[in-house]
Amino acid sequence: MDKWTELRTAYQVAKLGTVSAAADTLGFHRATVNRHIDVLESELGGRIFIRHARGYTLTELGEDVLRVAQKAKELTDDLAGRVAGAKAAITGEIKLAILAPFTGLLIDAIADFIASNPNCMVQIDASEDLARLEYGEAHIALRAGVKPDHPDYVVSNFFSCSFQSSCS
Repeated sequence: MDKWTELRTAYQVAKLGTVSAAADTLGFHRATVNRHIDVLESELGGRIFIRHARGYTLTELGEDVLRVAQKAKELTDDLAGRVAGAKAAITGEIKLAILAPFTGLLIDAIADFIASNPNCMVQIDASEDLARLEYGEAHIALRAGVKPDHPDYVVSNFFSCSFQSSCS
């Protein structure tokens, strides 16, 4: 069955109790809501609602449809939330290799990053050892010296410093 729109419509009618309320919520005309209910009932081979003057009441089949529609809504809401969350937050692990004397320059920025991304773990290797990025020993490396020419490395100048003048 590929009647997702009709299922969503039936869910709103069941939740709100009337075709008018469902139509307003969904931005449909009342006739469209009625047509969706009719199509879904035809597809399922039975009545979903008992129609009466005060609104709509679910039949036994309607109760089953409501449970399925509710689960589908929860799953799509969860998916939408995870997609939005994935765009807004960084998760996982970031390995940072840094020379020990530079840690003081970045520790506040790293703490702010962790506070903004609580599902991201930052692992810091503050040593003289050169991490091999191509083997995943680090994701980010802050080093002094000559710019590496490895074709897979993305290199940015963090700051320049010479012994004759001050750092910038």
